Amino acid sequence: MEKAHLYEALFLVNRGIDEAVRGVQRLKKSPKLFMEAYHKSMAGLERRRSRINLQFMLEMRKLEEDDESRFEEEFNVWLSDEPLTNNEICQLMRTVERERKLEGKPPLVQFLHRSKRPKKTLKKTEGVHSSRRPNGPLPSAAGVQNPVPEDAHE
Repeated sequence: MEKAHLYEALFLVNRGIDEAVRGVQRLKKSPKLFMEAYHKSMAGLERRRSRINLQFMLEMRKLEEDDESRFEEEFNVWLSDEPLTNNEICQLMRTVERERKLEGKPPLVQFLHRSKRPKKTLKKTEGVHSSRRPNGPLPSAAGVQNPVPEDAHE
């Protein structure tokens, strides 16, 4: 999951608050009429900044802990000497496709619902198009001798 844009948004919020604080500090240079408003404004801006940062960090911590456990499992599967089962392969591919969808990328694999899967066609049996002559002897394989003499059935 890409998270840089979230941190960038938090950076922009903090930078905006920094600019607002600088603006309020410039107002401090004006006559004493603005002193009460100055102190309230500074406290309010910093309080909002701390709440936003705290909430963001708590949410990101939850996301990071979820990712850590998910990727730990995935990492351990890949380190295993055991081959992946069909279900593990499907689960892994679904995870990859979910991540690609969140990133806005096109799918690599398409999973079909059971009702939309194509019907399996039965393969024709080998005997239908056999080169064997009807009622004749079986063709001999190279290097294999028939234990029954050819004139035994006459």
